[in-house]
Amino acid sequence: MAKVKIKDIDMLDREVERLQRKRRRLEDELGERVDHLKGNYRSMAINSVVPGIANSGVLGFVGGMAKTAFKSGAGKSVLNSMLIGALEFIGVKLGIKLVNNIRNRRHRRKRNGADPEADGE
Repeated sequence: MAKVKIKDIDMLDREVERLQRKRRRLEDELGERVDHLKGNYRSMAINSVVPGIANSGVLGFVGGMAKTAFKSGAGKSVLNSMLIGALEFIGVKLGIKLVNNIRNRRHRRKRNGADPEADGE
C-alpha cells in the first residue's frame, strides 16, 4: 500500500487497524514456519550433513541409526557435544592458520622493505 498522509483521526484508526491485521497475519505465518521447523529439524540436520542419506542403502541404515540416536536424550547430548567439539576444533585450527598467515605476510613485507600502507592495508 502506498504511503497515505493521515489527515484525521478516522484515517489514523483505519491505518492502525490495517497494521494490526497485517501483524496478526505475519505472526500466524511465522508460527506455521516455526511449527514446520520443529517437526522437521532432525531430518533437515541429517540431510545437511550427508545429503540424501535417507534414500540410500547402507547410508540409509546409518542415517536411521543416527535419527534414532538423535531422538533419545542421551544420544542427542552425545551427538551435540561431539559436533560442537569438532566445530570448535576446526574453528580454532582455521583461526590459528588465518592469524599465522596474516602475521607471516606482514613479517615478509617488513623483511623485504615493502611499505604495508602501499598495499592498501
